[in-house]
Amino acid sequence: MKRAYRFGLFGHPVKHSLSPVMHAASFQSLGLSAEYVCFDVPPEDLPARLEACRREGFDGLNVTIPHKEAVVPLMGHLDPSARLFGAVNTVRFDAKGSTGYNTDATGFLTDLKASRDVTPDGLRVLILGCGGAGRALAIACAREGALEIGLGDLIDSKAEVVAEEIKVRLPDAVAQVDVLSVEPEVWARYSRDCDLIVHCTSAGLHVGDASPLPPEAFREGQLLYDLVYTARVTPTMRSAQASGADTLNGAGMLVHQGAAAFTIWTGLAADTAAMRAALEARIYGS
Repeated sequence: MKRAYRFGLFGHPVKHSLSPVMHAASFQSLGLSAEYVCFDVPPEDLPARLEACRREGFDGLNVTIPHKEAVVPLMGHLDPSARLFGAVNTVRFDAKGSTGYNTDATGFLTDLKASRDVTPDGLRVLILGCGGAGRALAIACAREGALEIGLGDLIDSKAEVVAEEIKVRLPDAVAQVDVLSVEPEVWARYSRDCDLIVHCTSAGLHVGDASPLPPEAFREGQLLYDLVYTARVTPTMRSAQASGADTLNGAGMLVHQGAAAFTIWTGLAADTAAMRAALEARIYGS
């Protein structure tokens, strides 16, 4: 009898997520019996819902906004990736209990290389949004040799924490780290001198959302990587394109971080081609 897998996604909100579509395509391609369920989990319910999934026999979970940092102390064990990046986006349940991992950086770096043949090495990078994903990608860019990293967040203490974490976690990194004030005009001025802008806020997830950066914050020769993937062109991408910058949304990162999570859960290689095709069909209608 074939092994039946149970996976889920914790977030708040989660109704916009395309992870179920993506994983279902891989399950079908690989001939696996598996389910992937979205759970809208308010922050106050996180510990109880996590324990409930463990008791109910789930094999693993993905974790998204706003739980990536809050779930860290709830793990029985932490993989080195979760320790390095200070956030968990993947949970594996087994006989030892729960183990937290972070595949955000792997997904981002893999897609950046595959889609544009770009790495952070030697680049000036701006990270907007210093929560779980932003923290992980800022640390990843420092680890991968970024020349300079700017950190912007509407809560300035978040950027300060990430800057300190880069210093502590990667003491040999040569990256210059700049903590920007919360004023968007400061972000815009800084952005103009950057090679790579990584948008990690939730702006663009909802209809009517505005870009945190105006068109004048961009120029030709730059690459904007927007983690939002629920539209072919997000508000921030549209702003960047107006000034001639190249853009990518987060669909590729979603595929590659999801594939890495699937391997953690099962030991199997996911069908990334099937995952990407399913995402594009749902997002773009083709």
